[in-house]
Amino acid sequence: MKAAIVFIHGWGLNGSIWRQIIAHMPEFDTSKIELGFVGEAATGPQAIPDNAMIVAHSLGVLWALRYLPKQPTGFISICGFDRFSPPVPRGDLLIMKRGVKKNSMAQMSHFWRSCAIAPFAEAEQLNQSALIEGLDWLMNWDGREGRQGLRCPVHVLAAANDEIVSKRMSCNIWGEEKIIWSPSGGHALPLTRPKWCADQIRQFIEDNE
Repeated sequence: MKAAIVFIHGWGLNGSIWRQIIAHMPEFDTSKIELGFVGEAATGPQAIPDNAMIVAHSLGVLWALRYLPKQPTGFISICGFDRFSPPVPRGDLLIMKRGVKKNSMAQMSHFWRSCAIAPFAEAEQLNQSALIEGLDWLMNWDGREGRQGLRCPVHVLAAANDEIVSKRMSCNIWGEEKIIWSPSGGHALPLTRPKWCADQIRQFIEDNE
């Protein structure tokens, strides 16, 4: 499987989460989709080349399942899901929406701590309207049909101690036997375990060439 790798980040983050992973994979042609939450303008699905292999994190997986223009050559989910609410209660996301509206930095700092990472950005980098829209996506989007329609090799990475996407949630979506587990690292594996992620991505590509 020879393809360009397109990385898609999750909610409350931006494409910089992939920097260390890309540094561990200098032999590959890579690009990033921006969803516009933090410091970068959003890019659309038209930026995804026809022969792309998708590597997506968290909400980025749901976004990819909704917007992929064509079948990818491979699909890697990192702490990802095809639907967030349910199982996560809608009320939890409404509380987060109120938090973003009232004090975006305070709400995001709490979220980043839940992801097991330090504060990710400064207050002036936060796009409040995009963050609120992203929470609407989490509340309303259902990507199960998109996941079931994938006709390419699929690889699933997750963290056993993820506080955002629980182990039970991951197993219910992907099937426990299909998941490669990191015993630690929390929800933001691309930031906390970049070499492990890069090694898993490379092995997946080699196994499917």
